[in-house]
Amino acid sequence: MLPAANIGKLGFRRWHERQLVEGHAWFVTGILCAVAVAALLETLSFHNPLPQRLLTLGGAFVAGLVACYAFNAYFRITTRAQRLADRSTCKQCGVYGRYTLVAASSESMGVRCRKCGAEWTIA
Repeated sequence: MLPAANIGKLGFRRWHERQLVEGHAWFVTGILCAVAVAALLETLSFHNPLPQRLLTLGGAFVAGLVACYAFNAYFRITTRAQRLADRSTCKQCGVYGRYTLVAASSESMGVRCRKCGAEWTIA
């Protein structure tokens, strides 16, 4: 599914920048959760009572789930942004990311270059 509504409202360049910021925020979250998993597993001791061990393991499990989700979101967002960025150069004048949304469906966007008026489809 293409983010045509957001690109039409913000413009491609601003949308792309926001996607990269959001993606890297997820990446940082994933790294922090992975560090939390390592720290929690490091503090795990079999000399502690069972409830404390279960709490530590539960915390590590939840942090691991959040890390997996965060890395998945990072790859999904940055891959989509890069895929659209690869198709955002006008074939006639070579200008990058300066287009107006003409038509949109769930699978493609019709765009028009702001500089030369050429039209192409981004799928």
